[in-house]
Amino acid sequence: MNKIIAVWGNPNSGKTSLSIKLALALSKMKKNVILIHADQATPVISTIYPLKATKDQSLGSLLSAVQITQDEILKKCITHDKNDYLSLMSYLHGENERTYAKYGKENVVDFFILLKHLADHIIIDCSSNVTTDVLSRTALELSDQVIRLITPDLKSVSYFDSTLPLIAERKLNLQNHIRVISKVKPDMPKDAVSNKFGGIQRELTFSEEIERQYYEGLLFEALIDKKSEAYIQSLMSLTDAIIGEDNGELNKDTKKKALVKLWKRGDKNNG
Repeated sequence: MNKIIAVWGNPNSGKTSLSIKLALALSKMKKNVILIHADQATPVISTIYPLKATKDQSLGSLLSAVQITQDEILKKCITHDKNDYLSLMSYLHGENERTYAKYGKENVVDFFILLKHLADHIIIDCSSNVTTDVLSRTALELSDQVIRLITPDLKSVSYFDSTLPLIAERKLNLQNHIRVISKVKPDMPKDAVSNKFGGIQRELTFSEEIERQYYEGLLFEALIDKKSEAYIQSLMSLTDAIIGEDNGELNKDTKKKALVKLWKRGDKNNG
C-alpha cells in the first residue's frame, strides 16, 4: 500500500522540518522513503544536507525532461549516507525557474505515478505558494494524505483566508486533510485559530532543538533534548494516522524502536 503524503501549510509553519522528521520516522520502521522538496524559489538541499555532493541530480532537470522514466528518477535520487531506506530529491543550490525548461502538470502526474512503484512512502515538502507551483498543487491533488500545518498566529490566518478559496476544488479534498497546529508556544491563541479552521486534529509544539538543527543544517540528526519528547510523541501519533494504527507491520515494538532512534535520550530512559 504505497502512499504519497503531502506536507503543506502557511510560510514558516515547519513544513520542511516535519517532512524530514516524518521521513526519518518511517525509514526507522524499515519503510523505503523518497523525500521530495518542491520549493523551487528557495532550493533547500544545500541547507538541510550542506555537505552532500549532488552532481547533476536536479529535480528540475528531471521534471523538464521530454520523458520521465523510473531509471531517470533513481538517478536523480540523492541517497542518504547513513540511512539505506531514505533518498531525497530537490532543486539544487543556485537554481531557479529559468534554469530548466518550463514543465507542465502532465510531467508532474507521470512523475508521481512512477514514484509510487519505487518506494513505500513518498513525502512531498510542498511550497506554500500552491497556486502557482505546479508540483506542489498537483501533490495536493494526487496525494493519498495531506498534512496541513497551521501556526497559531494572525499571519497564518491571513494566508489561509487568501489561499483556501483559490484551491477549494472538490478534487483537492480539503476536508480530508490532517490539520495540525504547528510550532505552538505558550500563550499563543491556538484554540481561536483551531476553531476558525474547523478544529485541529494534531498539535506539534515548538522545539528549540529542531530550530537549532534547522539553522545548522542538522535536521537529519536525532533529537537529544528532553524538551523534544513531546514533539516526538506527536510525530509518532501522526505516523500512526498516516499508515494506520492497525497495520500489522507497525507493532508496538517497531514503533518503540523507531522512537528511541529518533530521540536518543530514550536509550537511557527506556533501557
